[in-house]
Amino acid sequence: MTDTHQGGASHQSENATPPLDRVRQEMERWLEVARTTGERAMESLGLGAAGRVTSPPIDVLEIDSEVIVLVDLPGVTAEGVKLSLIGNMLTVEGTRTIAVFPELVRRHSIERVPAKFERSIPLPTAVDADQIHAETRDGLLTVTLRKLVPTPGRTIPVTHASGSKSTETH
Repeated sequence: MTDTHQGGASHQSENATPPLDRVRQEMERWLEVARTTGERAMESLGLGAAGRVTSPPIDVLEIDSEVIVLVDLPGVTAEGVKLSLIGNMLTVEGTRTIAVFPELVRRHSIERVPAKFERSIPLPTAVDADQIHAETRDGLLTVTLRKLVPTPGRTIPVTHASGSKSTETH
């Protein structure tokens, strides 16, 4: 019975996350909760950092012929987004605006504040700058970039240079 228990314990320890990593992950999670909760609380009081540039969350996915970048931009219209591509760096920037309410409206909670955003995203492979499609739907910007197709190697024929003919006399 002891052998089975020890065997099971050693098997579990091989697959388990080391204790120090678990502590680090938990600390990172708590710091992120404190940061986001604190930022939201400050912004709701109108004390957020005015003019601060935010960085929207992204996903970068790669399939056979394309790279797909997903960017969370709730409340941002297509006209409010600027995309640029320099080399293999895709940059998304713009401003999220909010509705203006008349003074008669009592505001109980204001968490959605105007904010500038910018995010530079390194792409995992070379893409064709002429084959990019971007669209927004339900607060999600989807950018589809066609990968560059590597040109296959080729052989280059070498010809004999034709020069002036010389006559040899013996």
